[in-house]
Amino acid sequence: MPLSLMNYLKFIFWVGVLASVANLAAQPSVSVEERLKALEQQVQGLVRENAELKQQLGGKDKPSPVVPQPGGKETKLVIGGFLQGQAEFGRAADPRWNGVRDRFFFRRARIYVAGSFAENFDFKAELDLQGNTLGAGTGQLARANEIYLNWRKYAFANLRFGQLKPAFGGEALAGDTSIFTIERSLSSDRLTDGRQLSAAVMGELLDKKVSYLAIVANGNGANVSANDNSKFQQSVRVTYTPLATVKDKLVVAMNGLWTDDVNVAKSDFGLPGNVFTGSRQMRGIDVFWTHGRFDLNAEWLHGTFKPTGGVPAAKFRAEGWQATAAYFVIPARLRAVFREEAFDPNTAIGGNTIHTTTMGLNYYLKGEDIKFMVDYLDGHVPGSVTDGGRLLTRMQIIF
Repeated sequence: MPLSLMNYLKFIFWVGVLASVANLAAQPSVSVEERLKALEQQVQGLVRENAELKQQLGGKDKPSPVVPQPGGKETKLVIGGFLQGQAEFGRAADPRWNGVRDRFFFRRARIYVAGSFAENFDFKAELDLQGNTLGAGTGQLARANEIYLNWRKYAFANLRFGQLKPAFGGEALAGDTSIFTIERSLSSDRLTDGRQLSAAVMGELLDKKVSYLAIVANGNGANVSANDNSKFQQSVRVTYTPLATVKDKLVVAMNGLWTDDVNVAKSDFGLPGNVFTGSRQMRGIDVFWTHGRFDLNAEWLHGTFKPTGGVPAAKFRAEGWQATAAYFVIPARLRAVFREEAFDPNTAIGGNTIHTTTMGLNYYLKGEDIKFMVDYLDGHVPGSVTDGGRLLTRMQIIF
Protein backbone atom coordinates (compact mmCIF):
# COMPACT_ATOMS: atom_id res chain seq x y z
CA MET A 1 0.00 0.00 0.00
CA PRO A 2 1.29 3.55 -0.73
CA LEU A 3 2.72 5.49 2.26
CA SER A 4 0.84 8.52 3.49
CA LEU A 5 2.69 11.83 3.34
CA MET A 6 3.28 11.89 7.13
CA ASN A 7 4.65 8.34 7.16
CA TYR A 8 6.94 9.26 4.26
CA LEU A 9 8.33 12.27 6.18
CA LYS A 10 8.85 10.15 9.31
CA PHE A 11 10.74 7.62 7.22
CA ILE A 12 13.07 10.34 5.85
CA PHE A 13 13.60 11.67 9.39
CA TRP A 14 14.72 8.35 10.87
CA VAL A 15 16.90 7.54 7.88
CA GLY A 16 18.73 10.81 8.60
CA VAL A 17 19.08 9.96 12.30
CA LEU A 18 20.51 6.51 11.58
CA ALA A 19 22.89 7.94 9.01
CA SER A 20 24.14 10.47 11.56
CA VAL A 21 24.68 7.76 14.19
CA ALA A 22 26.59 5.65 11.71
CA ASN A 23 28.75 8.61 10.74
CA LEU A 24 29.62 9.37 14.36
CA ALA A 25 30.33 5.74 15.10
CA ALA A 26 32.93 5.79 12.36
CA GLN A 27 34.93 8.47 14.29
CA PRO A 28 36.44 6.64 17.37
CA SER A 29 38.66 9.57 18.39
CA VAL A 30 35.69 11.77 19.28
CA SER A 31 34.40 11.71 22.86
CA VAL A 32 30.91 10.50 23.77
CA GLU A 33 29.84 14.01 24.83
CA GLU A 34 31.00 15.49 21.53
CA ARG A 35 29.20 12.77 19.61
CA LEU A 36 25.95 13.38 21.48
CA LYS A 37 26.19 17.13 20.91
CA ALA A 38 26.84 16.69 17.21
CA LEU A 39 24.00 14.20 16.96
CA GLU A 40 21.63 16.64 18.69
CA GLN A 41 22.55 19.39 16.23
CA GLN A 42 21.97 17.11 13.26
CA VAL A 43 18.62 15.94 14.64
CA GLN A 44 17.49 19.55 15.12
CA GLY A 45 18.50 20.29 11.53
CA LEU A 46 16.51 17.32 10.28
CA VAL A 47 13.47 18.44 12.27
CA ARG A 48 13.63 21.89 10.66
CA GLU A 49 14.04 20.41 7.15
CA ASN A 50 11.20 17.99 7.83
CA ALA A 51 8.88 20.86 8.87
CA GLU A 52 9.84 22.98 5.86
CA LEU A 53 9.28 20.11 3.45
CA LYS A 54 5.89 19.36 4.97
CA GLN A 55 4.88 23.02 4.65
CA GLN A 56 5.99 23.20 1.01
CA LEU A 57 4.04 20.09 0.10
CA GLY A 58 0.96 21.20 2.01
CA GLY A 59 0.87 17.86 3.74
CA LYS A 60 -1.42 16.94 6.59
CA ASP A 61 -1.33 13.96 8.83
CA LYS A 62 -4.45 12.26 7.55
CA PRO A 63 -5.35 8.74 6.40
CA SER A 64 -4.70 7.71 2.79
CA PRO A 65 -7.75 8.01 0.48
CA VAL A 66 -9.93 4.95 0.00
CA VAL A 67 -9.38 3.44 -3.46
CA PRO A 68 -12.25 1.41 -4.98
CA GLN A 69 -11.27 -2.15 -5.82
CA PRO A 70 -12.73 -4.50 -8.45
CA GLY A 71 -15.32 -6.87 -7.03
CA GLY A 72 -14.24 -9.73 -9.30
CA LYS A 73 -10.94 -11.11 -10.54
CA GLU A 74 -10.52 -8.83 -13.55
CA THR A 75 -7.03 -7.56 -14.39
CA LYS A 76 -8.29 -4.17 -15.60
CA LEU A 77 -11.28 -2.03 -14.64
CA VAL A 78 -12.14 1.34 -16.23
CA ILE A 79 -14.89 3.82 -15.41
CA GLY A 80 -15.57 6.51 -18.00
CA GLY A 81 -18.15 8.28 -20.11
CA PHE A 82 -18.92 11.48 -21.99
CA LEU A 83 -21.30 14.43 -22.10
CA GLN A 84 -22.61 16.24 -25.18
CA GLY A 85 -24.47 19.44 -24.33
CA GLN A 86 -26.23 21.21 -27.20
CA ALA A 87 -28.04 24.38 -28.13
CA GLU A 88 -30.12 24.53 -31.34
CA PHE A 89 -31.84 27.37 -33.15
CA GLY A 90 -33.82 27.83 -36.34
CA ARG A 91 -36.10 25.83 -38.59
CA ALA A 92 -36.48 22.13 -39.42
CA ALA A 93 -33.57 21.41 -41.79
CA ASP A 94 -35.00 17.89 -42.27
CA PRO A 95 -37.91 15.87 -40.78
CA ARG A 96 -35.95 14.99 -37.64
CA TRP A 97 -36.62 18.51 -36.33
CA ASN A 98 -40.33 18.72 -37.16
CA GLY A 99 -42.05 20.33 -34.19
CA VAL A 100 -38.76 20.98 -32.39
CA ARG A 101 -38.23 24.57 -31.22
CA ASP A 102 -35.08 26.44 -30.21
CA ARG A 103 -33.70 24.63 -27.18
CA PHE A 104 -30.91 23.59 -24.82
CA PHE A 105 -30.51 19.88 -24.09
CA PHE A 106 -28.07 17.05 -23.53
CA ARG A 107 -27.80 15.01 -26.71
CA ARG A 108 -25.97 12.22 -24.89
CA ALA A 109 -24.89 11.75 -21.27
CA ARG A 110 -23.25 8.37 -20.81
CA ILE A 111 -21.28 6.54 -18.18
CA TYR A 112 -19.77 3.10 -18.48
CA VAL A 113 -17.77 0.43 -16.72
CA ALA A 114 -15.39 -1.69 -18.80
CA GLY A 115 -12.76 -4.25 -17.95
CA SER A 116 -10.85 -7.33 -18.99
CA PHE A 117 -9.71 -10.67 -17.63
CA ALA A 118 -6.42 -12.50 -18.14
CA GLU A 119 -8.38 -15.32 -19.79
CA ASN A 120 -8.99 -13.18 -22.96
CA PHE A 121 -12.40 -11.88 -21.93
CA ASP A 122 -13.46 -8.25 -21.75
CA PHE A 123 -16.75 -6.49 -21.09
CA LYS A 124 -18.56 -3.16 -21.16
CA ALA A 125 -21.78 -1.90 -19.59
CA GLU A 126 -22.86 1.61 -20.66
CA LEU A 127 -25.79 3.64 -19.39
CA ASP A 128 -27.36 6.54 -21.32
CA LEU A 129 -28.94 9.11 -19.02
CA GLN A 130 -30.68 11.12 -21.76
CA GLY A 131 -32.47 8.59 -23.95
CA ASN A 132 -30.31 9.39 -27.04
CA THR A 133 -32.96 11.08 -29.17
CA LEU A 134 -33.29 14.21 -31.32
CA GLY A 135 -37.01 14.36 -30.66
CA ALA A 136 -38.51 16.85 -28.21
CA GLY A 137 -38.84 14.24 -25.48
CA THR A 138 -39.98 14.83 -21.91
CA GLY A 139 -39.42 12.72 -18.81
CA GLN A 140 -36.53 10.83 -20.41
CA LEU A 141 -35.29 7.88 -18.38
CA ALA A 142 -31.85 6.34 -18.12
CA ARG A 143 -31.51 3.26 -20.29
CA ALA A 144 -28.93 0.67 -21.22
CA ASN A 145 -26.91 1.56 -24.30
CA GLU A 146 -23.92 -0.57 -25.32
CA ILE A 147 -23.48 -3.74 -23.27
CA TYR A 148 -21.37 -6.72 -24.25
CA LEU A 149 -19.20 -9.67 -23.29
CA ASN A 150 -16.30 -10.36 -25.63
CA TRP A 151 -13.91 -13.30 -26.09
CA ARG A 152 -10.77 -12.09 -27.90
CA LYS A 153 -8.34 -14.99 -27.83
CA TYR A 154 -7.99 -15.03 -31.61
CA ALA A 155 -7.53 -11.78 -33.56
CA PHE A 156 -9.21 -13.33 -36.60
CA ALA A 157 -12.37 -14.33 -34.68
CA ASN A 158 -13.57 -12.38 -31.64
CA LEU A 159 -16.90 -13.59 -30.29
CA ARG A 160 -19.20 -10.96 -28.78
CA PHE A 161 -22.66 -11.05 -27.19
CA GLY A 162 -24.63 -8.03 -26.10
CA GLN A 163 -26.59 -4.96 -27.17
CA LEU A 164 -24.77 -4.00 -30.37
CA LYS A 165 -25.19 -1.98 -33.55
CA PRO A 166 -25.85 -4.07 -36.68
CA ALA A 167 -22.96 -4.47 -39.13
CA PHE A 168 -24.50 -2.00 -41.58
CA GLY A 169 -23.62 1.62 -42.28
CA GLY A 170 -20.16 3.14 -41.94
CA GLU A 171 -21.42 6.43 -40.52
CA ALA A 172 -23.78 4.60 -38.15
CA LEU A 173 -20.93 2.47 -36.79
CA ALA A 174 -18.59 5.45 -36.30
CA GLY A 175 -18.18 6.61 -32.70
CA ASP A 176 -20.59 9.26 -31.41
CA THR A 177 -17.67 11.32 -30.07
CA SER A 178 -15.50 11.27 -33.22
CA ILE A 179 -17.74 12.01 -36.23
CA PHE A 180 -17.01 15.29 -38.01
CA THR A 181 -20.56 16.70 -37.85
CA ILE A 182 -22.84 17.11 -34.85
CA GLU A 183 -25.49 14.81 -36.33
CA ARG A 184 -25.25 11.94 -38.77
CA SER A 185 -26.83 12.23 -42.21
CA LEU A 186 -30.58 11.70 -42.60
CA SER A 187 -30.04 8.64 -44.82
CA SER A 188 -27.90 7.03 -42.12
CA ASP A 189 -30.58 7.69 -39.50
CA ARG A 190 -33.41 6.33 -41.65
CA LEU A 191 -31.79 3.40 -43.47
CA THR A 192 -29.70 1.88 -40.67
CA ASP A 193 -30.84 0.28 -37.42
CA GLY A 194 -29.89 0.98 -33.79
CA ARG A 195 -28.48 -1.26 -31.08
CA GLN A 196 -30.24 -4.50 -30.21
CA LEU A 197 -29.58 -7.84 -28.54
CA SER A 198 -27.12 -9.64 -30.79
CA ALA A 199 -24.42 -12.26 -31.23
CA ALA A 200 -21.41 -11.24 -33.31
CA VAL A 201 -18.14 -12.52 -34.71
CA MET A 202 -15.44 -10.10 -35.88
CA GLY A 203 -11.80 -10.22 -36.79
CA GLU A 204 -8.82 -9.00 -38.80
CA LEU A 205 -7.07 -10.84 -41.63
CA LEU A 206 -4.16 -10.42 -44.04
CA ASP A 207 -1.96 -8.36 -41.74
CA LYS A 208 -4.96 -6.24 -40.68
CA LYS A 209 -5.69 -5.11 -44.25
CA VAL A 210 -9.06 -6.86 -44.16
CA SER A 211 -11.55 -6.85 -41.29
CA TYR A 212 -15.05 -8.21 -41.01
CA LEU A 213 -18.09 -8.05 -38.75
CA ALA A 214 -21.05 -10.45 -38.87
CA ILE A 215 -24.06 -10.08 -36.55
CA VAL A 216 -27.25 -12.02 -35.87
CA ALA A 217 -29.80 -9.99 -33.86
CA ASN A 218 -33.37 -10.05 -32.57
CA GLY A 219 -34.15 -7.21 -34.97
CA ASN A 220 -36.56 -5.08 -32.96
CA GLY A 221 -34.56 -2.39 -31.20
CA ALA A 222 -32.67 -1.53 -28.03
CA ASN A 223 -33.66 -2.63 -24.54
CA VAL A 224 -36.14 -5.20 -25.88
CA SER A 225 -35.51 -8.77 -24.79
CA ALA A 226 -38.32 -10.24 -26.93
CA ASN A 227 -38.01 -11.23 -30.59
CA ASP A 228 -40.79 -9.85 -32.76
CA ASN A 229 -41.22 -12.94 -34.96
CA SER A 230 -38.77 -15.70 -33.92
CA LYS A 231 -36.58 -14.82 -36.91
CA PHE A 232 -33.25 -13.05 -36.73
CA GLN A 233 -31.83 -9.99 -38.43
CA GLN A 234 -28.55 -10.71 -40.24
CA SER A 235 -25.89 -8.18 -41.20
CA VAL A 236 -22.34 -8.41 -42.58
CA ARG A 237 -19.65 -5.80 -43.15
CA VAL A 238 -16.24 -6.23 -44.81
CA THR A 239 -13.58 -3.51 -44.69
CA TYR A 240 -10.42 -3.30 -46.83
CA THR A 241 -7.49 -0.95 -46.13
CA PRO A 242 -5.23 -0.85 -49.22
CA LEU A 243 -3.22 2.13 -47.99
CA ALA A 244 -2.06 3.01 -44.48
CA THR A 245 0.90 5.36 -43.94
CA VAL A 246 1.65 8.21 -41.56
CA LYS A 247 0.03 10.79 -43.89
CA ASP A 248 -2.31 8.71 -46.03
CA LYS A 249 -4.99 6.16 -45.28
CA LEU A 250 -7.67 4.70 -47.51
CA VAL A 251 -10.47 2.45 -46.24
CA VAL A 252 -13.21 0.92 -48.41
CA ALA A 253 -16.14 -1.03 -46.94
CA MET A 254 -19.18 -2.95 -48.18
CA ASN A 255 -22.08 -4.11 -46.03
CA GLY A 256 -25.54 -5.64 -46.16
CA LEU A 257 -28.51 -6.34 -43.89
CA TRP A 258 -31.43 -8.79 -44.24
CA THR A 259 -34.44 -8.97 -41.94
CA ASP A 260 -38.12 -9.81 -41.56
CA ASP A 261 -39.83 -7.24 -39.32
CA VAL A 262 -43.02 -6.98 -37.31
CA ASN A 263 -44.05 -3.46 -36.24
CA VAL A 264 -40.58 -1.95 -36.34
CA ALA A 265 -40.43 1.88 -36.16
CA LYS A 266 -39.44 3.39 -39.52
CA SER A 267 -40.12 7.08 -40.17
CA ASP A 268 -40.47 9.08 -43.40
CA PHE A 269 -41.29 6.16 -45.72
CA GLY A 270 -45.04 6.79 -45.92
CA LEU A 271 -45.83 3.76 -43.73
CA PRO A 272 -49.06 3.66 -41.66
CA GLY A 273 -48.18 4.86 -38.16
CA ASN A 274 -44.49 4.95 -39.18
CA VAL A 275 -44.14 1.22 -38.41
CA PHE A 276 -43.01 -1.46 -40.83
CA THR A 277 -44.03 -5.10 -41.11
CA GLY A 278 -42.48 -7.12 -43.92
CA SER A 279 -39.03 -7.88 -45.29
CA ARG A 280 -36.07 -5.60 -45.92
CA GLN A 281 -32.87 -6.09 -47.90
CA MET A 282 -30.24 -3.37 -47.41
CA ARG A 283 -26.84 -2.79 -48.96
CA GLY A 284 -24.25 -0.05 -48.93
CA ILE A 285 -20.70 1.04 -49.61
CA ASP A 286 -18.54 3.69 -47.95
CA VAL A 287 -15.06 5.15 -48.44
CA PHE A 288 -12.81 6.99 -45.99
CA TRP A 289 -9.63 8.77 -47.15
CA THR A 290 -7.14 10.74 -45.04
CA HIS A 291 -4.35 12.80 -46.60
CA GLY A 292 -2.41 14.93 -44.13
CA ARG A 293 -4.82 17.55 -42.74
CA PHE A 294 -7.56 16.58 -45.19
CA ASP A 295 -10.26 13.94 -44.62
CA LEU A 296 -12.94 12.77 -47.01
CA ASN A 297 -15.65 10.21 -46.40
CA ALA A 298 -18.61 9.25 -48.55
CA GLU A 299 -21.38 6.68 -48.22
CA TRP A 300 -24.22 5.29 -50.33
CA LEU A 301 -27.05 3.25 -48.80
CA HIS A 302 -29.89 1.44 -50.56
CA GLY A 303 -32.83 -0.57 -49.27
CA THR A 304 -35.60 -2.70 -50.77
CA PHE A 305 -38.79 -2.81 -48.66
CA LYS A 306 -41.62 -5.32 -49.08
CA PRO A 307 -44.40 -4.30 -46.64
CA THR A 308 -46.93 -6.99 -45.80
CA GLY A 309 -49.82 -4.54 -46.08
CA GLY A 310 -48.75 -3.24 -49.49
CA VAL A 311 -48.59 0.40 -48.32
CA PRO A 312 -47.16 2.59 -49.76
CA ALA A 313 -46.49 -0.17 -52.33
CA ALA A 314 -46.04 -3.92 -52.55
CA LYS A 315 -42.34 -3.20 -52.97
CA PHE A 316 -40.45 0.07 -52.90
CA ARG A 317 -36.85 1.17 -52.78
CA ALA A 318 -35.19 3.92 -50.76
CA GLU A 319 -31.66 5.26 -50.94
CA GLY A 320 -29.42 8.03 -49.73
CA TRP A 321 -25.88 9.31 -49.86
CA GLN A 322 -23.56 11.73 -48.13
CA ALA A 323 -20.11 13.16 -48.87
CA THR A 324 -18.18 14.94 -46.12
CA ALA A 325 -14.91 16.86 -46.44
CA ALA A 326 -12.94 18.07 -43.42
CA TYR A 327 -9.74 20.10 -43.25
CA PHE A 328 -7.60 21.22 -40.30
CA VAL A 329 -7.24 24.99 -40.83
CA ILE A 330 -5.07 25.02 -37.70
CA PRO A 331 -3.38 21.61 -37.22
CA ALA A 332 -4.93 19.57 -34.39
CA ARG A 333 -6.92 22.61 -33.27
CA LEU A 334 -9.47 24.04 -35.76
CA ARG A 335 -11.20 21.92 -38.41
CA ALA A 336 -13.60 23.13 -41.13
CA VAL A 337 -16.29 20.70 -42.33
CA PHE A 338 -18.51 20.66 -45.41
CA ARG A 339 -21.13 18.01 -46.24
CA GLU A 340 -23.66 17.40 -49.00
CA GLU A 341 -26.34 14.75 -48.59
CA ALA A 342 -29.60 13.48 -50.05
CA PHE A 343 -32.28 11.02 -48.96
CA ASP A 344 -34.97 9.56 -51.23
CA PRO A 345 -37.59 7.59 -49.24
CA ASN A 346 -39.16 6.09 -52.38
CA THR A 347 -37.25 6.07 -55.67
CA ALA A 348 -40.44 5.33 -57.65
CA ILE A 349 -41.84 8.76 -56.76
CA GLY A 350 -40.31 11.86 -58.29
CA GLY A 351 -39.63 15.12 -56.49
CA ASN A 352 -39.51 13.70 -52.95
CA THR A 353 -35.75 13.76 -52.32
CA ILE A 354 -34.58 15.68 -49.24
CA HIS A 355 -31.34 17.64 -49.76
CA THR A 356 -29.18 19.11 -46.99
CA THR A 357 -25.94 21.08 -46.99
CA THR A 358 -23.92 21.31 -43.76
CA MET A 359 -21.12 23.76 -42.99
CA GLY A 360 -19.29 23.49 -39.69
CA LEU A 361 -16.31 24.30 -37.51
CA ASN A 362 -14.83 22.03 -34.82
CA TYR A 363 -12.48 23.45 -32.19
CA TYR A 364 -10.36 20.88 -30.32
CA LEU A 365 -9.29 22.29 -26.97
CA LYS A 366 -7.94 18.90 -25.88
CA GLY A 367 -8.43 16.56 -28.81
CA GLU A 368 -11.77 14.75 -28.77
CA ASP A 369 -11.79 14.97 -24.93
CA ILE A 370 -12.78 18.65 -24.92
CA LYS A 371 -14.32 19.76 -28.20
CA PHE A 372 -16.62 22.57 -29.39
CA MET A 373 -18.68 22.19 -32.57
CA VAL A 374 -20.84 24.54 -34.63
CA ASP A 375 -22.87 23.34 -37.66
CA TYR A 376 -25.24 25.20 -39.93
CA LEU A 377 -27.68 22.96 -41.84
CA ASP A 378 -29.41 24.32 -44.96
CA GLY A 379 -32.20 21.81 -45.64
CA HIS A 380 -34.73 21.50 -48.45
CA VAL A 381 -37.73 19.20 -47.87
CA PRO A 382 -40.18 18.93 -50.81
CA GLY A 383 -43.60 20.34 -49.90
CA SER A 384 -42.49 21.63 -46.48
CA VAL A 385 -43.21 25.16 -45.31
CA THR A 386 -41.02 24.83 -42.21
CA ASP A 387 -37.70 23.72 -43.74
CA GLY A 388 -34.65 25.93 -44.00
CA GLY A 389 -31.60 26.72 -41.92
CA ARG A 390 -30.85 25.34 -38.48
CA LEU A 391 -27.87 26.18 -36.26
CA LEU A 392 -26.49 23.39 -34.06
CA THR A 393 -23.86 23.91 -31.36
CA ARG A 394 -22.23 21.34 -29.09
CA MET A 395 -19.75 21.12 -26.22
CA GLN A 396 -18.26 17.66 -25.67
CA ILE A 397 -16.40 16.33 -22.64
CA ILE A 398 -14.97 12.81 -22.46
CA PHE A 399 -13.94 11.58 -19.03
